[in-house]
Amino acid sequence: MNQINQLAVTLSRVLYDKDGKASLFKRHFANLNTDATPEQLKSFKSIIEQITGERFETLEVIKTETIN
Repeated sequence: MNQINQLAVTLSRVLYDKDGKASLFKRHFANLNTDATPEQLKSFKSIIEQITGERFETLEVIKTETIN
């Protein structure tokens, strides 16, 4: 079985300026618990949203693993 060495998430949302131009805003969190479940990562997203007052549209999970 493969072993996950690193786990990170990127939270993204689209911001629009006064002229209607869209820009992508991201927050990246690294060195998370490699045993985290998808439900725990969604909960982490909700906590970050509560702390920052931002609402993120996507949750991207980045795993680095060793293939044996």
